[in-house]
Amino acid sequence: MTAADVAYRGIHQMLASGQLLPGQRLSQSRLARQLQCSPMPVVEAMRRLESEGLLDKQARKQARVRKLSREDLDGLYLLREAIETVIARLAAERINSEESQTLQELARTYERAWEAQDHEAEADVAIHRHIAECARCPLLRGELERFRLIELTAGRHFRATLTRPGHPHIHRALVQAIIDHDAASAEYLMKKHIQHGYDEARREIDIQLDNPPKTRRRRSPRRAP
Repeated sequence: MTAADVAYRGIHQMLASGQLLPGQRLSQSRLARQLQCSPMPVVEAMRRLESEGLLDKQARKQARVRKLSREDLDGLYLLREAIETVIARLAAERINSEESQTLQELARTYERAWEAQDHEAEADVAIHRHIAECARCPLLRGELERFRLIELTAGRHFRATLTRPGHPHIHRALVQAIIDHDAASAEYLMKKHIQHGYDEARREIDIQLDNPPKTRRRRSPRRAP
């Protein structure tokens, strides 16, 4: 592993863990000190992260953590819809019996989490990741993970809305179609699932953007007469 790879992984982890927030300005020299390396590997790592859509290049050797706009969200969901519908079709065509059992167990885990309102977002991601593995197309799986990371980092200010999972019956129908090797139904149900999730998220996000929280002005203490 090169010094640039180490720097890339370090900054990548900072983004994923929330140490670096959407819109935050990054300094190459400051990151180099944090990662205990020279500036050059940081420069290469930041270029790579810019090409992956996680950073926005700024002047004077600086960059900002990408922050999703309303238009970015449109593009993100359209790309996810395109990729995940193909993944669902391929998974239905290629899934084996062992993978089917795992998918059913993940669906049951999600239902329990949804009923308990505890970690249902993580259970939802686990289902989608397993479906991507069953598709046996590393390129599609890698692109999906890249979009998820953009959603996690650049959309952190919308995180509670973007990760709101759907009702278990949506997953139940999708999982059954994949297990039954019904590629057409799996593709259709995944498309509807992504579209429904985006419709819900867009309504909530429009409310957030159009009605930002008001900050109360602190009153100055009264002077004694």
